[in-house]
Amino acid sequence: MVQLHRDIDKIRAAGADLYIIGNGTPNFIAGFREQTKYDGPIYTDPSLDVYKAAQLKRGIARTFNPRALGATIKAFAGGSRQGLTQGDTWQQGGTLVVEPGGAVRWHQASDHPGDTATADQIVAAL
Repeated sequence: MVQLHRDIDKIRAAGADLYIIGNGTPNFIAGFREQTKYDGPIYTDPSLDVYKAAQLKRGIARTFNPRALGATIKAFAGGSRQGLTQGDTWQQGGTLVVEPGGAVRWHQASDHPGDTATADQIVAAL
């Protein structure tokens, strides 16, 4: 999800906005905002209730596997650096395109770290 903030203009130009929901404690939001320079809405849900409602995946085998290692190497080669883990290490993220009335138009559940939707996929779902 961190990568999406770099393409926020594509999403906003399509008439949408990006809401980030982390699973760490609220005190991590300021550091995340500083690290990513993302100026949009950021929330946190340490209880994981939002993740469960969105049917996002969780588990140690999803965090440590060959695809996750490949994504880590690719991110590292691209200049990304992992900071301290914030929140539930085993919880994977996802992307939902939700209409103003609450209907889910598009749903992507990450299988492993680095398995994230692209801005182009999100814009196509709008």
